[in-house]
Amino acid sequence: MDNLHMKGSWRAAERDERLEQDLIDYVNYRISGGSLGSIAEDTEMADTITGPVFDSGAARAYRQELGGVLTDIRQLEELPGFSPELLERLAAAVRRLDSGKLRALAPQTTRHNRVDPYVNGPQCLDMILEEIRQAQRYIHLSVMLFFNDHSGNRIASELLHALQRGVEVRIMVNYTVTALGYGSNLEVGKFSEIAERLEQAGARLRDTFHSYYSAAEWAEKRKVLKSQGIPESILFLQDKVQEDVEVTGLNVIDHRKFMVIDGTTSIIGSLNIGDQYTFGTPIQESATAQIDGRPLGVPAREEEWHDGCFRIRGAAAQPLNAVFQSRWLLLGGDHFDLEAPFYHPAVNYDFGEEECTLFVSFPGNPVNLIQQYYLDLITYAAEETIIVNPYLIDQAFWDRLGEVGPEHACHLSICNPLEVNDHPTNKAAVRSNMYVPFCNGVSFYDYSLTERFSHWKITYDRRSCAVFHGSYNINERSACHDFELGMLVKGEAFADKVKHMIDFDLGVSRKISDKHEFFKHPWLHPSTYLNKVTQNYT
Repeated sequence: MDNLHMKGSWRAAERDERLEQDLIDYVNYRISGGSLGSIAEDTEMADTITGPVFDSGAARAYRQELGGVLTDIRQLEELPGFSPELLERLAAAVRRLDSGKLRALAPQTTRHNRVDPYVNGPQCLDMILEEIRQAQRYIHLSVMLFFNDHSGNRIASELLHALQRGVEVRIMVNYTVTALGYGSNLEVGKFSEIAERLEQAGARLRDTFHSYYSAAEWAEKRKVLKSQGIPESILFLQDKVQEDVEVTGLNVIDHRKFMVIDGTTSIIGSLNIGDQYTFGTPIQESATAQIDGRPLGVPAREEEWHDGCFRIRGAAAQPLNAVFQSRWLLLGGDHFDLEAPFYHPAVNYDFGEEECTLFVSFPGNPVNLIQQYYLDLITYAAEETIIVNPYLIDQAFWDRLGEVGPEHACHLSICNPLEVNDHPTNKAAVRSNMYVPFCNGVSFYDYSLTERFSHWKITYDRRSCAVFHGSYNINERSACHDFELGMLVKGEAFADKVKHMIDFDLGVSRKISDKHEFFKHPWLHPSTYLNKVTQNYT
């Protein structure tokens, strides 16, 4: 920071951390293509200042070289077209913006975290149970599906023990989608039975199925929430959902999967709670491959899915807790103060070496930052870059990948369960769009060789030692209709661990070598049209 002063900084002699963060948030959002005009007043001045010098392509390329997000005020001075003088003028304009709304929209970065990766049911389940056992203050859990099966009840049992110890427990689950069960078994969908036991023990629960209101309902509810002191920086999020949704909210899903414990520990990933994801059956272990003493492998049973999560110790729990609070309050949950010592304890948050940046998206978001991260990741790939995702159905992703030339395409690899997949049109989407990228040098690995489905959603970017993991699928649902969340983790040692895990998956997958497995002329294949018709809803 002193370097800025020596240059004749735009900053006053006394550091203004809030203004610095507002500048970073504004520029990150601006680079991603987001417009604040529809949600904030006085944005014209800031846009006018940056407009004449702003080169979107150069800015995106610069940011991706840094890992996909700007995290430090010093990085703004190196942004193409920017200067200390421009930042001084921009700072005056950004002071007029709503900091709370900027925080809700832009990526939020914390440092000195310790992140540990887990993959496959037994590892994830054991870790989750242990963290619940160690909880002393509170547990905030948000998950789309919470099944009434063996592992679901094991987790519920530990939550009950935590409640008996006096731990506060708040849970958000989609009761209605969970009720559909799996494998033609409606019994496992009865989360309501688990919810009843938890509520009787003192837990607070909200059903995320009710994420949309009629215009009249929201107008009245908004007044009530406003009178209760809910800030505009939270209320406007639901405003955007209301504006975006057509007719009913049936197509709006809270797809996020995360947990915050005691304000210092968080768990984030792509797995729901249930035997498909958090199974206890031993995996088919590799004889040699392991991470931190935990063996790598594939699920032993066909009905068990390959999936994973991160455990994070450190300040990353705080922006996650803010995301939880905003959804909780909008769903009518009780009020709690994020900054109170109980929820934000005064402890040493120097847990490790990893920098963590939280990305969120929601229906009606003026720009989907997670989608933009993926698009920039493939556009500017310069070293080994790997994308692991179960569903590849977002046409914006495919259109961009088709435009990526050989100089970038040669660095890209994709791993997807092409043949063993619970989505009826994933295979059609891949075969209809992969021909040109494959010819340009993109590698494709089919995890289906394991005869198992991989639900893992993770990326690896060697150039910046960055890994992105969360709930986001590369499909139209995640891009347009769902509440999503992911964490970008930067750190060389951590990235190496995750790369080792991904390499194992690539090693047990089938690397496609024949371009004719993809459609050179997609319009000749009926499955292409089925994918087009259903991609917005399935």
